[in-house]
Amino acid sequence: MITASSGRISVCIVCRNEADRLGACLESVQWADEVVVMDLSSDDTSREVAANYGAHVVVHSPVPIVEVVRNLVAEHATGEWILALDPDERVTPGLARQLRIASRRSDIDVVAIPVMNFDFGHPARAVLHRYDPKPRMYRKGSISWPTTPNDLPDLVDVRVHRVPATDDLVLVHDRNRTIPEALERVLRYAPAEAEARLAAGEVFTARRMVGKVTQKAYKQFVHARSLEEGMPGMIRAFILASFDFYVWACFWQLSGAKRTPEDDLYLRRLALPLRLLQVSMAVRHRLGVARARLVTRWSRSYAAARRRTTS
Repeated sequence: MITASSGRISVCIVCRNEADRLGACLESVQWADEVVVMDLSSDDTSREVAANYGAHVVVHSPVPIVEVVRNLVAEHATGEWILALDPDERVTPGLARQLRIASRRSDIDVVAIPVMNFDFGHPARAVLHRYDPKPRMYRKGSISWPTTPNDLPDLVDVRVHRVPATDDLVLVHDRNRTIPEALERVLRYAPAEAEARLAAGEVFTARRMVGKVTQKAYKQFVHARSLEEGMPGMIRAFILASFDFYVWACFWQLSGAKRTPEDDLYLRRLALPLRLLQVSMAVRHRLGVARARLVTRWSRSYAAARRRTTS
């Protein structure tokens, strides 16, 4: 391992009205050299909580998504390294030790951290959600955060260290605590992501929408094997898969909410197998009813014949 002078780590957090969970996040980073909290004009006691933990508090006007200000909050940090966190995340002790060791290395610029997602109080079992690698610690100035929703920095030609994917070295993320909380996030992020697609020059088509939403559903239900985790897994999969649906629905509306002959033709063709399935189920139902009637008639006839015989 190549070592350098001890690197100072600045934790950067952006929050708005999250006093109820900001404390746990700040408690988990008391080992860091500096903590900067950018408060988006909260109406609760978020600023007071941050100040009580010794954080440097910077007030900013509200923004709908955190990606817009990730680079801005880092400008207020004085450390050589930036650890970007959200208020609903906590650094485990093992990860803290790993990050301190990584900060002393001169041969890396970015640390990819495995994120363990909790949904409704339950940790994910599938690797996809249990050890989701995110480039959350980086040498200041080595990367820049994109301002598009749910996007990550470009790591091409950047020296990356990947923290081993084990339970004691994760960043714990209380992603969805309640259903209303999950829906509120959808309402904030889906329109913003749709606007980003439109600004990037993407063109909406029903074929692309169905294809992308189907891919996301396959990823969440099949690849992540969510149903094997019971109700928490099923709810998580539906929320994450439906998020993509709402992004594309917003994209369609922002694109003019048009009904085009091309989309109509594609959807009619897509509906044909569903129509055939509907007809098949109707036929099976009618055959089942007819069979039940025949069985009932035969049973009655047989019972009547038995009565005549015994009499």
